[in-house]
Amino acid sequence: MKILALAGTFLLLTLILLAAGCTQPTPTPPATPTPTPVPTTVVTPVPPTSPGGMGTPGPTQTLPPEYGLTFQVTPNSRTTDPITYVGLNGGAGMNFVTEIEIILTQPDGTQLTEVWTPPFSMGQNVGFPCSTSENRVEIWTTAPIVGKIKVYDEIVPFK
Repeated sequence: MKILALAGTFLLLTLILLAAGCTQPTPTPPATPTPTPVPTTVVTPVPPTSPGGMGTPGPTQTLPPEYGLTFQVTPNSRTTDPITYVGLNGGAGMNFVTEIEIILTQPDGTQLTEVWTPPFSMGQNVGFPCSTSENRVEIWTTAPIVGKIKVYDEIVPFK
């Protein structure tokens, strides 16, 4: 008789535990975010004058925030050895951008190109021999979803 009472008690406790586990709501799976395209802004710089060999700077686009990068373009101001430096300051896109192409065009139409591929580093830079008057600098980036876009295109005066 004790065995029957013990088995009944065990069965009752098992049913209570099973019922307690079934009363909690089923967990909902986390929502998968759907990427929404970020509208790109178009900025058209208007230079005062540009020599014919360099062309006229065109419109640029802004990378979405998750792919954002910042650059610094600086001429060295030494007329004996003129160099324009283009440096990568960093940004959220350093781990996502797949290529950076930098093009310096001199007034006579001569183009110098540098292509960077990952891994990128903050402070990474390149120096281009340049003209002592002004030079056109274009920076193109390639990132997922947005593809290859021009993020910088300006006539840089040699100061």
